[in-house]
Amino acid sequence: MNKKFAFLLVFVFLSGCSSRSVVSLPGIMEPPEIKFENLYLRGVFNWWEANAKYQLKEGSQGWYVDVDLIADGQPYDFRLSDGFWTPDQTCGARYKGQVVMVQSSIYMVCGTESENLQFTPEKTGVYRFTFTPASGGEVMLLVTPKA
Repeated sequence: MNKKFAFLLVFVFLSGCSSRSVVSLPGIMEPPEIKFENLYLRGVFNWWEANAKYQLKEGSQGWYVDVDLIADGQPYDFRLSDGFWTPDQTCGARYKGQVVMVQSSIYMVCGTESENLQFTPEKTGVYRFTFTPASGGEVMLLVTPKA
């Protein structure tokens, strides 16, 4: 009897180990999916509004928006968000005052801990802000001047 019980116990234990169940661990969550089609570039240049002119468009290099900026030596604060400032769809800097440079990729974080990014254009003109998904729920940003 004991041998049958031991065999049954080992069988149940081993079959449980071979299952492919999904286990959720407290404190460890998958990052939410960023819905780029619903996002806007929001900042001082558009009074932080979700205007159609600043809604992201899909292109071959990622999601982008073109913005007219004046080079007056002052930084433009901005973030990426949907029309409702949904926390997991709001992306920005890792720390307050993080600077964005032309032609230099930067990784944005999404969520309530994100801060405003700052960009100071060297020349007055149109700048393309291109966003692409990165690992871990981050978003890569590249700012380039348009010719």
